[in-house]
Amino acid sequence: MYNTEFPSKADLPTTDRLIRSTVIAGVSALAILVTVVLPSEYGIDPTGFGRLTGLTTMGQIKMQLAEEASAEEALSAAVASGTAIPSPAPAPAVETQQLAARVDALESLILELQTAQPTATVPTEVVPAPAELAAAPATIEAPALVAAPLWRDEVTFTLTPMEGTEYKLVMQAGAVATYEFVVDGGVINFDAHGEGEGQSLTYEEGRGVMGDSGQMIPPVSGTHGWFFRNRGSEDVVVTLRTGGDYQELRKLI
Repeated sequence: MYNTEFPSKADLPTTDRLIRSTVIAGVSALAILVTVVLPSEYGIDPTGFGRLTGLTTMGQIKMQLAEEASAEEALSAAVASGTAIPSPAPAPAVETQQLAARVDALESLILELQTAQPTATVPTEVVPAPAELAAAPATIEAPALVAAPLWRDEVTFTLTPMEGTEYKLVMQAGAVATYEFVVDGGVINFDAHGEGEGQSLTYEEGRGVMGDSGQMIPPVSGTHGWFFRNRGSEDVVVTLRTGGDYQELRKLI
């Protein structure tokens, strides 16, 4: 049933040999622990063999990385739980006392400098006597400038439903006229156009507006203005104001 034969008693190791082998194995394991495992894993090098082989440096790096990982885990746990993060340790009492002494010395120096400065004499203002006040010439205020009127002409007219009218300015080429019209009671349509020197010009058109304002600068001399029409169903009141460089305002229709 067995492929091999049992060893004889003479072939078996003796008790002394087993003890000797066990002692040798233990000593070898201890030597490996002290010279290899401790330096490479924990940075502990009691024999100095780890520094020669570089195992101590590797172990120190491992321990530093482990400490940093532990600190990061503690910080993450503190942030997640909302607990306060511990503040750095306060400065030693000796440094605080030295700082306070320096502050006291600086304050004393500032007080000495302020005491040494001469006090400036503030000149008093001499109030003139009533006679002097009477003799002083009165200040004549210049008359306020009255602003020139913005508009030269202003007309107000009423337009019944579907009624139209036309007002034109007699102007020279390149002259600048300003205008403004406002509608009360509704909206109107208007057509800004001009005629002169054999030309017909269209400046602007508006539909359903409550008013408008701007400038008119004709390229040719002639009459330039607006045709107004009330397309609504109720009467409207229109006020037209004009100013600037023109000869006159005419009603054509």
